[in-house]
Amino acid sequence: MTKIAMIGAGSVVFSRNLTGDILGMPEFKDCTLSYMDIDAERLEVAGNLCRKVAKALGANPTIETTMSREQALKGADFVINMVQIGGFNSTLVDFEIPRKYNLNFTIADTTGPGGLFRALRTFPMLSGMAQDMQRLCPRAVLLNYSNPMSMNMQSVFRTSGIQAVGLCHSVQGTFDQLMGYIGEDPHKVAFICAGINHMAFYLKIEKDGVDLYPRIFEAMNDPKKYATNKVRFEIMKRLGHFITESSEHNAEYNPWFIPRGKKSIEEFDVPIDEYLRRCDGIVDEFDRLKKFSRSDEAMQAPCRSHEYGSTIIHSMVTGTPSVIYGNLVNGGTISNLPRTAIVEAPTLVDRTGLHQAQVGELPPQLVAYMQPHISQHELFVRAAIEGRRDHVYQACMFDPLCAATLRTDQIVEMCDEMIAAYGDELPELKQKTLVPTSGKSFPKVDSRVLRASWDKVQSQNDGDFVQDWHVIGPFPGKPSATTIDTPAPVDALAGAAIDTSKAVGGKAWKQVKAAKRGLVNLAAEIGHADWCLAYGYTEIHSVHARDVVIGVGSDDGVRIWLNGQVVHSNEMGRGYSPNADKVTVRLQAGVNRFLLKISQHTGGYGFGMSVPKANF
Repeated sequence: MTKIAMIGAGSVVFSRNLTGDILGMPEFKDCTLSYMDIDAERLEVAGNLCRKVAKALGANPTIETTMSREQALKGADFVINMVQIGGFNSTLVDFEIPRKYNLNFTIADTTGPGGLFRALRTFPMLSGMAQDMQRLCPRAVLLNYSNPMSMNMQSVFRTSGIQAVGLCHSVQGTFDQLMGYIGEDPHKVAFICAGINHMAFYLKIEKDGVDLYPRIFEAMNDPKKYATNKVRFEIMKRLGHFITESSEHNAEYNPWFIPRGKKSIEEFDVPIDEYLRRCDGIVDEFDRLKKFSRSDEAMQAPCRSHEYGSTIIHSMVTGTPSVIYGNLVNGGTISNLPRTAIVEAPTLVDRTGLHQAQVGELPPQLVAYMQPHISQHELFVRAAIEGRRDHVYQACMFDPLCAATLRTDQIVEMCDEMIAAYGDELPELKQKTLVPTSGKSFPKVDSRVLRASWDKVQSQNDGDFVQDWHVIGPFPGKPSATTIDTPAPVDALAGAAIDTSKAVGGKAWKQVKAAKRGLVNLAAEIGHADWCLAYGYTEIHSVHARDVVIGVGSDDGVRIWLNGQVVHSNEMGRGYSPNADKVTVRLQAGVNRFLLKISQHTGGYGFGMSVPKANF
């Protein structure tokens, strides 16, 4: 019987999704799942949710929950790591100390000081776990989902001899998005992608032997499509290839956007502090799932996610071959990158293990984009293993964002402050060299103070978001760039007040509260589905008639009826960003009825709306 250990299972959404993928395969319906976390409450929620998943899928696994890593690993065949050391509070430090030095970020989990110090915090745990695996389950395979992917995989491969692979969803997720731009079925298009995690590029995209890149360049000229991915389209325009990870990520991987100032940030829609806001959403989602996990409410059978984990497990256990995109030591896969680099490339999986395909040389401009980050990865792992504080400085000195913003002495001072802030959470950095420190001393940071300050600011910013909604769905939609135009029975209700006690099209309305930044997470509220439609309905009272500019964000497209009239329609594939669209509308005195139609392509989906309060 296959045993799968999930380390950091308190990342409850992720552990739930992976559990659904695994138990959805007939071969693993009676497997053993061991969930481990150091947070007892999160562990309880994870275990309860996964029991609900098993029941929904008609599976009968053995489910264990434990706070002992050793117990979880003992006898495991596969180990899935999803640990984030330090959580939200440590992430705040990653943002706030660099901000003092005029460094601002969008995500800060992969590169620069944020990614570097996240990797340093993770190194003791990850290298220790790899060594525990050698002792307790030496034949097991580690599937790592934790960021920063490349630095974490260096931690594993440089300190142990276990089988391991780093997994991300950016290759397959971005490819689906690209095909949406040109109206092609992703399953009927061939592609090759290679590089390093979050910075891999699509080298070939072909259908029936025909190059589809010209059509992607043509799609970029559509202002609506360009607006969904400005940074990545700009990179493609200049480098000739589309990059895997999102625009908000890639805005901080180079010196071309954030260091150019406010005008550039606004022009390319760079969402500074985006990851901090996402963390707020994760906190809200956990609170919701905690209540659900302790209730008698049944879970709907989950849809299969696009994560590779279950596919790898299936191929290695059954021998059925598959191709995934994995992060492994290069060793010649990409001939013009260092052999010790961690590279992301097509990877064959079968009973014999994971084997990357030979890619050959990458175009030199793509290597130039990746090389500063590969150097940071190498400096990181040597700093962690050898205790070299100077390598910490140097890793930040060669980061493109730091180099474009700070002098070398400022970089050293910032690193010293971050080292002091984390204290003994980091590996010892006491190896003597001739490279000097800043000579300054800094206190250990109380991240709880930062958290209180952040929460206060965010609560003040949420004032205009509509909190109370009724939602309904999902209804089937067309798998195309015009999903929003698919008729559904709720459309006919737009002209009058909606009685939310009455079902529509066999579905019931559900009353929900928006989370931080106004987000209504439809996947959480009415269930995950792809290429579908959902609706949100609310009534806003205005003391007098007035013109206002409402803000709406949607994942993916949105159409808005106000008092029966269409006032906005925007069909596009995008993630949720609050107030992404601004619409001037006329509110009537009294009750105003808003009906929002949301088109879902793939992945998550949701919406939010803000309505300014009356100014008496």
